[in-house]
Amino acid sequence: MSSLESKNDNQSWNNSYMLNIPMIDKQHMRFFKLFDMLMALNKEVDKDFQIQEVLEELEKYTHVHFNTEEALMRKANVPDYDLHVIQHQLFIQKIEEFKVAFSYKNSLLLEQMVAFMRKWFLIHISEIDAKYVEPVQKYLVEKAMEQE
Repeated sequence: MSSLESKNDNQSWNNSYMLNIPMIDKQHMRFFKLFDMLMALNKEVDKDFQIQEVLEELEKYTHVHFNTEEALMRKANVPDYDLHVIQHQLFIQKIEEFKVAFSYKNSLLLEQMVAFMRKWFLIHISEIDAKYVEPVQKYLVEKAMEQE
């Protein structure tokens, strides 16, 4: 069983996913709110326009979050930075594919897309993002001390 198959499709945000980097944790929480909004809208009739808006917001927010995360990682000289960026690029590509797929108005497909995104994020936070916590926290402490 792969990591993607082992996580619960309906898993929502909980504090165990926190990295203790406030700006990143806040952004991660926002993703789960967007996922929840998509799932709730998908159960409604004639909500295609709102779903499309949330998908657009998700795409925009993904760029904001990944840019924030990547900037912190660069400044903190996080090892394997390039591999992390590739993971981000693959996720962005997947969102673009999902937007095209949604244009076919398949509600089951939307549920599968959201389940994939939610699982990807859970795994990404717990297994990939967790690797940069220590160097980023160290960088943030050093930066705060310089400003005193």
